[in-house]
This record gives sequence, structure tokens and C-alpha cells, in this order.
Amino acid sequence: MVNALPAAPPDFADDWPGWAQALIDRPLQIAIIVLVAILAIVLCHRVVAKLVAKISRTTTDDDGPSSQARLATRAHTAKSVLNSVTTVAISVIAIVLVLERLGVNVAVLVASLGVAGVGLGLGAQSLIKDWIAGLFMILEDQYGIGDTIDIGPATGEVVHVSLRMTTVQDDEGVLWHVPNGTIARVGNHSKRRHT
Repeated sequence: MVNALPAAPPDFADDWPGWAQALIDRPLQIAIIVLVAILAIVLCHRVVAKLVAKISRTTTDDDGPSSQARLATRAHTAKSVLNSVTTVAISVIAIVLVLERLGVNVAVLVASLGVAGVGLGLGAQSLIKDWIAGLFMILEDQYGIGDTIDIGPATGEVVHVSLRMTTVQDDEGVLWHVPNGTIARVGNHSKRRHT
């Protein structure tokens, strides 16, 4: 009978380049991805801020303080929406790249998130509709805070506007909270057409 010799312990000196490279390369690649993502987010936010500042300067003193305030509100809303969209998009790309470097099967993860996204999209359909309608309402300057409007279920002064909802106070003091996606028509009594 032949005695089997125990296996010799692995000699790390023989495999130094392989494991050292694995310890250095992966964290370095992840750090570069995170750094590039942060720089891209900062750059996008600066570009958005410059665009919004340029749009805000398009009014003149003849337009009056109310139109300047309305334009500033629209610009601020557009800036926050664009900043959020760019931050989320860049962050998602960076997370996928980092997971790929860590050896996670990204294709399976993306497919799973796609199915979950469809379910979430169907469930949040009215909320997304409200946000899109609110964004277009703000960008098109259909009405603003202080305007007297008629939006079907409510007529009165606009006291609050957000991407999701418009709050109107009627003549009796009742506050009406109307989701932007349900507003089919708007009559703005504060804006008169000058001919």
C-alpha cells in the first residue's frame, strides 16, 4: 500500500501576480466607475443650472414682477426634475457597472428588474400621468400660484402647484386638491388676451 502524501499548502509567492492583481484591479475599477459617475452627475447639474439660469434671464423688467416670479418658479421646477432624472439615470448605470465588476450576472438582474418595472409601472400609472401632466402644465405656464382658474371640479385661486397636484381655494374657502392628470381643461381668469 502506498502512503499518500498530504498536499502541500499553496505557495502564495507562486501565484502572486494573479491574486495581487485581483485585489488591486477590481477595487480600482469600481473606484473609477464611482468617480466618473459622481463627476458626470456634477457636470449634468451644472449644465442644467446654466440652462435654467439662461431661461430665467429671458424676462425683462417690463414683464412685471409676477411674470418674473412665475418664470422663476417654472425654472426651479424644471431644474429639480432634470437634476433628478440625470442623477437616477447615471446612478443606475454606475450600479450596473459596479455589479458587473463584482461578478454579478447583470443580465438576469436587469431582466428581473424589467419584469418588476412593468408591474410597478402598471400600478403607478395614474401617478405617472399626474407627474407628466404637471410637468407640461408648469412648462407651458398654463397657470400659477395666485391665478384664478376654472379646472372643472373646482374654481378659485391657485394656492399650491406641484408636479402631482394643484390646490385651489374657492370663494367659500374650501381647498380643492385636484390631481394634475385628471384636469381636462383649464380656464385662467387671471390671464387676459390682449388684442
